[in-house]
Amino acid sequence: MPTIRRMVPNPRRKHHASSVGERKGRGAKTTSCIYLAAVLARRGIEVAVYDADPQSSASLWAAAAEQAGDPLPFDVLPANMATLAHLGGAPATKEWSIIDAPPQGPLLDKTLAVADFVILPTSDSPMDLQQAWDTLDRARHATRAALLPVRVEANINAWAQTLATLEQTDTARFDTFIAKRQPIKTSLGMNPKQLYEYRELADELTRIAKEELA
Repeated sequence: MPTIRRMVPNPRRKHHASSVGERKGRGAKTTSCIYLAAVLARRGIEVAVYDADPQSSASLWAAAAEQAGDPLPFDVLPANMATLAHLGGAPATKEWSIIDAPPQGPLLDKTLAVADFVILPTSDSPMDLQQAWDTLDRARHATRAALLPVRVEANINAWAQTLATLEQTDTARFDTFIAKRQPIKTSLGMNPKQLYEYRELADELTRIAKEELA
């Protein structure tokens, strides 16, 4: 069973760079980077997060965790155009590289060009979905891409309507969705211990990577 639906294959073989991007940052983008990297690191996988967002949210998160005496178990590194060009052309130094992408501009275009997968976190609000669809359309011209539903409340009608819309529009999405949880919302600056559905997201990405290398 495919784990990411109807994704366009990337014709260029790269290391496992996962780009997480959304047009309008509301925290889910950086949170998804940090939590996904934490899952991989706990599994003994070498991973680094590259902070390409001008707000430097991932870098600030890492600094806060370090200051609190419980640092993140992976490197968070600043990224600019030259950094991304190096990631796209040089042999990988880490098994996984996760890019916290900027919301727009040339740096986003470069991020899409070097990524093996583009993860687009989105809530079920119509505005967020429209922005995610716009970015998904751009991303699929360069690499594999899919929506990641976040802040999901599975027991309310809005989620059922969103799911139906994604199915009707044949939108590429992960099977995994991230439930709305207060501990995730308030985890900024912490080394996350409970990783929730991000473990299943890592499983999906790992299976896709193995399929590509097969």
